[in-house]
Amino acid sequence: MIETTAQIHRRRRAVKIAALGVVVLATLGGAYAYKTLFARPGESALKYIPADAMLAVSIDLSPSPTQALVFKRIDDALGRNGLDRFAENSFLDMVDKNPLNAELAPLVRRGVAGCLDQKPGKTGSDVSGIIIVSLTDGTKAQEILSKHAQVNYYRGAKYYVTTGSHMGMMVVDDFLILAADPIELLKVKEIREGALPSITSVAEFNSARDQVASDANVLVFASPKLWANIGNNKIDTTPEWGALGIAIRDGGIGLSAAGKMDLSKHPEMRAYSDLPPIRTDLFDVMPAGSYGLFAVSDPASAFGIAEKSVFKDKDMHKGLQDAENSVEKSIGLSVKEDLLPGLQGDAAVGIYPSDTTQAAGLDVLAMIDDQNGGDPGAAVEKFQSFMNQQATKEGNAPNLFEKRAIEGGSEFRINDRAEADMRKGLGDGLDSNQFNKSALVGKKTVVFAVVGKTVIAATSQDLLDRAVTSYRSKTNGLAGDASFAPYQKSLLDGSQGMMVLSISRMAEGVKNTFHPKTADADGAKLFGSVMDALQSLKEPLTIKGKSTPDGISAGGVFIPMDFDKLIDIIGGQMKKK
Repeated sequence: MIETTAQIHRRRRAVKIAALGVVVLATLGGAYAYKTLFARPGESALKYIPADAMLAVSIDLSPSPTQALVFKRIDDALGRNGLDRFAENSFLDMVDKNPLNAELAPLVRRGVAGCLDQKPGKTGSDVSGIIIVSLTDGTKAQEILSKHAQVNYYRGAKYYVTTGSHMGMMVVDDFLILAADPIELLKVKEIREGALPSITSVAEFNSARDQVASDANVLVFASPKLWANIGNNKIDTTPEWGALGIAIRDGGIGLSAAGKMDLSKHPEMRAYSDLPPIRTDLFDVMPAGSYGLFAVSDPASAFGIAEKSVFKDKDMHKGLQDAENSVEKSIGLSVKEDLLPGLQGDAAVGIYPSDTTQAAGLDVLAMIDDQNGGDPGAAVEKFQSFMNQQATKEGNAPNLFEKRAIEGGSEFRINDRAEADMRKGLGDGLDSNQFNKSALVGKKTVVFAVVGKTVIAATSQDLLDRAVTSYRSKTNGLAGDASFAPYQKSLLDGSQGMMVLSISRMAEGVKNTFHPKTADADGAKLFGSVMDALQSLKEPLTIKGKSTPDGISAGGVFIPMDFDKLIDIIGGQMKKK
């Protein structure tokens, strides 16, 4: 049969409508699957937390889209070690040893929320709280409570209790609500009915949530009431909302924290927010091969800010003055006139292997640069002159530090006698059978260079030479080190303090430096397993923080972790017990 033109158009229109229907259904199905697979039931439960709670927490052990693979590996590792269903069973048992836990456990999802608040008319530690456990089937949970628990009422709120339990229970939607005080269950009922505001309607709460990682599995929110309760202060002089997020990620655990303060009430925090960021080329001027690096900007100003706070306490002020006087007598430098002017730039400390052919031993490198008008070089010149004078007075070699010219500046190194005495002192008591003594003390010295106004000091000559070269030419720095280069931008993003440690390289250094003697074969095997697990970590441990003029202080931490190996180690130890 030959189709007419009109029939062809109708058929094509029908096909288009059907195709559109398939697309719509697929979209709706995809959205449903997304919500089913990646829903965050713990965070969703926060909608039943009262707006005036002083502390709120949510825990989600279900993955976000970016966490699906790592959670699959964790579940597999828990399964092979007999620890599956650990989270579901533990949520209820940690809250209350209720006889209904065994029946309720199969309905528990990997999400829970809770809060603490001051009991009405009470102070101090007299608090009450709510625990909210996410369920797969609220109707089935209601049936279990109706069948096995006793019904109670509090001002119209119906709840359940069981013999031997100190918690009241009620089901709201797909959530099991638990509280020791029935007034808390009444609050949840009123929130559900719209008669009481939820914490999720509080602007400060939502602002705090925006400051921490969106994929956080654990969220903690602290209100001004918490600070007031802890510090016994008035609410209007305490910090605004603060937040902490903990996220399980591929390769480790990420922590993010933030808090906001009214800078008009806290001028010392305003001064912190004005501190300059760490120089963005720090990874270029610090030599490659490090175990790790710590850096802060303008420590002189930070010290000055802290000192002003100390002035409020007479005893602390006197202690600080005594400490400053002691420093001046010991090194011949005035804290106010010599040290602080030299510490206006960035201060960075790196730890490095002593042996460059393998990660073994430990050397320290310190750099104080001339950023922000700092002049640490002048203080170093005065310091070495003072120490030489002291050595002469004590009848030692006339020059404790020997000076020589280098390209772009000067170098100072302790004399041969002092160096030999130092190495002997460090080596005494070290068992060569347990320690790589050569790597630890074989090349130790005290040497520093002044390049322009920047000071670079090290515990080995080789490390100082490499550092001076990197500083002058910006070559062979951490920016080209595969263990650190990928994290340069995220750490030097305006932060005023940061730390990065290659746990993998450090574990290798421990293995090559320390050889523990033990008659316990299991202990030696466990030590080896832990070192191997640490050595396999690809990402470094990182910490950073900054304060900004809007009153927000924020920071982040990433803790590298091999979840598979860690769970296997824990499971193996539990099986032995």
